[in-house]
Amino acid sequence: MARDDLYRNPNATLPAPAPSNMPVTEWATPSLPLTWTGVVGGVDTATWRSPIFDLHPDIRSAQGDKKQGVPVWNSYYAHLYVQVSGLLRTNTNTERLSLYYREYANTTWGTVISPQPVPAGIPLQAPYQAVVNVSAWVDITGELMQGIAQPDSVVLVFEPIGSGYPVRYWMVELRFVKRGGVAGGNMNLQGALY
Repeated sequence: MARDDLYRNPNATLPAPAPSNMPVTEWATPSLPLTWTGVVGGVDTATWRSPIFDLHPDIRSAQGDKKQGVPVWNSYYAHLYVQVSGLLRTNTNTERLSLYYREYANTTWGTVISPQPVPAGIPLQAPYQAVVNVSAWVDITGELMQGIAQPDSVVLVFEPIGSGYPVRYWMVELRFVKRGGVAGGNMNLQGALY
Protein backbone atom coordinates (compact mmCIF):
# COMPACT_ATOMS: atom_id res chain seq x y z
CA MET A 1 0.00 0.00 0.00
CA ALA A 2 1.49 3.30 -1.08
CA ARG A 3 1.34 6.39 1.11
CA ASP A 4 1.52 8.77 -1.85
CA ASP A 5 -1.28 11.42 -1.93
CA LEU A 6 -2.42 10.02 -5.26
CA TYR A 7 -3.32 6.73 -3.60
CA ARG A 8 -4.65 8.11 -0.29
CA ASN A 9 -7.46 10.03 -2.01
CA PRO A 10 -7.85 12.79 0.58
CA ASN A 11 -11.17 14.68 0.83
CA ALA A 12 -12.41 16.42 -2.31
CA THR A 13 -10.07 14.53 -4.63
CA LEU A 14 -12.07 11.33 -5.19
CA PRO A 15 -11.65 9.47 -7.47
CA ALA A 16 -8.48 11.37 -8.39
CA PRO A 17 -6.82 14.67 -7.66
CA ALA A 18 -8.92 17.74 -8.47
CA PRO A 19 -8.48 18.98 -12.06
CA SER A 20 -6.31 22.00 -12.68
CA ASN A 21 -5.63 24.29 -15.65
CA MET A 22 -9.25 24.05 -16.79
CA PRO A 23 -9.99 25.76 -20.12
CA VAL A 24 -11.53 29.23 -20.15
CA THR A 25 -15.21 29.20 -21.04
CA GLU A 26 -15.96 30.99 -24.28
CA TRP A 27 -18.82 30.70 -26.77
CA ALA A 28 -19.84 33.23 -29.41
CA THR A 29 -21.92 33.55 -32.59
CA PRO A 30 -21.72 35.88 -35.57
CA SER A 31 -24.34 38.62 -35.81
CA LEU A 32 -27.51 36.94 -37.12
CA PRO A 33 -30.78 38.57 -38.27
CA LEU A 34 -34.00 37.85 -36.39
CA THR A 35 -36.57 35.79 -38.29
CA TRP A 36 -40.05 37.24 -37.77
CA THR A 37 -43.26 35.20 -37.89
CA GLY A 38 -46.56 36.96 -38.55
CA VAL A 39 -49.54 36.15 -36.34
CA VAL A 40 -53.21 37.03 -36.87
CA GLY A 41 -54.12 40.40 -35.37
CA GLY A 42 -51.15 42.48 -36.50
CA VAL A 43 -48.59 40.89 -34.17
CA ASP A 44 -45.18 39.66 -35.35
CA THR A 45 -42.92 37.56 -33.15
CA ALA A 46 -39.30 36.48 -33.32
CA THR A 47 -37.59 33.99 -31.01
CA TRP A 48 -33.90 33.48 -30.22
CA ARG A 49 -32.46 30.71 -28.05
CA SER A 50 -29.00 30.31 -26.64
CA PRO A 51 -27.41 26.89 -26.89
CA ILE A 52 -27.75 24.56 -23.92
CA PHE A 53 -24.88 25.25 -21.54
CA ASP A 54 -23.42 22.46 -19.36
CA LEU A 55 -22.68 24.17 -16.03
CA HIS A 56 -20.92 21.09 -14.61
CA PRO A 57 -18.79 19.65 -17.40
CA ASP A 58 -16.47 18.22 -14.74
CA ILE A 59 -18.96 15.35 -14.26
CA ARG A 60 -19.45 14.67 -17.97
CA SER A 61 -17.81 11.26 -17.84
CA ALA A 62 -19.06 10.24 -14.41
CA GLN A 63 -21.77 8.00 -15.89
CA GLY A 64 -20.42 7.67 -19.41
CA ASP A 65 -23.27 9.83 -20.75
CA LYS A 66 -23.14 11.45 -24.16
CA LYS A 67 -21.52 14.86 -23.85
CA GLN A 68 -24.20 17.51 -24.35
CA GLY A 69 -24.22 21.26 -24.11
CA VAL A 70 -21.52 23.92 -24.34
CA PRO A 71 -19.18 23.38 -21.36
CA VAL A 72 -19.06 26.21 -18.81
CA TRP A 73 -16.11 25.46 -16.55
CA ASN A 74 -16.82 28.20 -14.02
CA SER A 75 -20.52 29.12 -13.90
CA TYR A 76 -19.89 31.46 -10.96
CA TYR A 77 -18.08 33.96 -13.19
CA ALA A 78 -19.67 33.18 -16.57
CA HIS A 79 -22.27 35.52 -18.07
CA LEU A 80 -24.26 35.32 -21.28
CA TYR A 81 -24.12 38.55 -23.29
CA VAL A 82 -26.63 39.12 -26.11
CA GLN A 83 -26.15 42.19 -28.30
CA VAL A 84 -29.29 43.43 -30.07
CA SER A 85 -28.42 45.79 -32.91
CA GLY A 86 -30.47 47.60 -35.55
CA LEU A 87 -32.87 49.31 -33.16
CA LEU A 88 -32.77 52.55 -35.19
CA ARG A 89 -33.34 51.04 -38.63
CA THR A 90 -36.28 52.45 -40.60
CA ASN A 91 -38.85 49.69 -39.95
CA THR A 92 -37.94 49.21 -36.30
CA ASN A 93 -40.04 51.18 -33.86
CA THR A 94 -39.17 50.44 -30.25
CA GLU A 95 -42.43 52.04 -29.08
CA ARG A 96 -44.33 49.02 -30.43
CA LEU A 97 -41.66 46.44 -29.59
CA SER A 98 -41.69 44.23 -26.50
CA LEU A 99 -38.97 41.85 -25.33
CA TYR A 100 -39.40 38.91 -22.95
CA TYR A 101 -37.03 36.22 -21.69
CA ARG A 102 -37.30 32.95 -19.81
CA GLU A 103 -34.85 30.35 -18.60
CA TYR A 104 -34.64 26.62 -19.06
CA ALA A 105 -32.72 24.23 -16.83
CA ASN A 106 -32.26 20.62 -15.81
CA THR A 107 -30.73 19.27 -12.62
CA THR A 108 -30.05 15.74 -13.90
CA TRP A 109 -26.62 14.43 -14.82
CA GLY A 110 -27.80 13.29 -18.22
CA THR A 111 -30.87 13.32 -20.40
CA VAL A 112 -33.61 10.89 -19.43
CA ILE A 113 -35.16 9.82 -22.70
CA SER A 114 -37.97 7.53 -21.52
CA PRO A 115 -40.33 7.35 -18.53
CA GLN A 116 -39.18 5.20 -15.65
CA PRO A 117 -41.43 2.38 -14.35
CA VAL A 118 -43.61 3.58 -11.47
CA PRO A 119 -45.50 1.68 -8.77
CA ALA A 120 -49.20 0.90 -9.31
CA GLY A 121 -51.53 3.80 -8.59
CA ILE A 122 -48.99 6.52 -9.44
CA PRO A 123 -49.53 8.32 -12.78
CA LEU A 124 -46.90 7.82 -15.46
CA GLN A 125 -44.39 10.64 -15.60
CA ALA A 126 -43.56 12.37 -18.87
CA PRO A 127 -39.97 11.85 -20.02
CA TYR A 128 -37.52 14.61 -19.15
CA GLN A 129 -36.02 16.75 -21.88
CA ALA A 130 -32.45 18.04 -21.82
CA VAL A 131 -33.85 21.29 -20.41
CA VAL A 132 -37.33 22.34 -19.27
CA ASN A 133 -38.88 25.77 -18.70
CA VAL A 134 -38.15 26.90 -15.12
CA SER A 135 -39.30 30.54 -15.22
CA ALA A 136 -42.26 32.51 -16.51
CA TRP A 137 -41.79 35.06 -19.29
CA VAL A 138 -40.15 38.18 -17.83
CA ASP A 139 -40.74 41.53 -19.55
CA ILE A 140 -37.39 43.24 -20.17
CA THR A 141 -38.60 45.73 -22.78
CA GLY A 142 -37.10 48.58 -20.74
CA GLU A 143 -33.63 47.30 -21.68
CA LEU A 144 -34.34 48.24 -25.32
CA MET A 145 -36.02 51.63 -24.97
CA GLN A 146 -33.80 54.35 -23.65
CA GLY A 147 -35.72 57.49 -24.59
CA ILE A 148 -34.34 60.39 -26.63
CA ALA A 149 -30.80 59.01 -26.56
CA GLN A 150 -31.94 55.62 -27.95
CA PRO A 151 -28.83 53.77 -29.17
CA ASP A 152 -28.84 51.52 -32.23
CA SER A 153 -27.52 48.65 -30.12
CA VAL A 154 -27.92 47.34 -26.56
CA VAL A 155 -26.25 44.50 -24.66
CA LEU A 156 -28.35 42.21 -22.46
CA VAL A 157 -26.59 40.29 -19.66
CA PHE A 158 -27.81 36.98 -18.19
CA GLU A 159 -26.29 35.08 -15.27
CA PRO A 160 -26.63 31.28 -15.06
CA ILE A 161 -29.07 30.17 -12.39
CA GLY A 162 -26.62 27.45 -11.37
CA SER A 163 -25.10 29.66 -8.67
CA GLY A 164 -26.40 28.18 -5.44
CA TYR A 165 -28.64 25.68 -7.26
CA PRO A 166 -27.85 22.15 -8.42
CA VAL A 167 -28.47 23.06 -12.07
CA ARG A 168 -26.58 21.03 -14.68
CA TYR A 169 -27.95 22.39 -17.99
CA TRP A 170 -29.09 25.98 -18.63
CA MET A 171 -30.51 27.90 -21.60
CA VAL A 172 -32.06 31.35 -22.24
CA GLU A 173 -34.87 32.11 -24.69
CA LEU A 174 -35.75 35.61 -25.93
CA ARG A 175 -39.08 36.53 -27.54
CA PHE A 176 -39.52 39.79 -29.46
CA VAL A 177 -43.13 40.91 -30.02
CA LYS A 178 -43.99 43.67 -32.51
CA ARG A 179 -47.53 45.07 -32.29
CA GLY A 180 -49.53 47.48 -34.41
CA GLY A 181 -49.48 45.90 -37.83
CA VAL A 182 -45.94 47.10 -38.54
CA ALA A 183 -43.52 44.44 -39.79
CA GLY A 184 -40.80 43.36 -37.40
CA GLY A 185 -37.56 45.28 -37.60
CA ASN A 186 -34.31 44.30 -39.28
CA MET A 187 -32.56 43.60 -36.00
CA ASN A 188 -29.52 41.39 -35.54
CA LEU A 189 -28.53 39.35 -32.49
CA GLN A 190 -25.08 38.28 -31.46
CA GLY A 191 -24.53 36.11 -28.38
CA ALA A 192 -21.43 35.28 -26.36
CA LEU A 193 -20.69 33.62 -23.04
CA TYR A 194 -17.48 34.34 -21.16
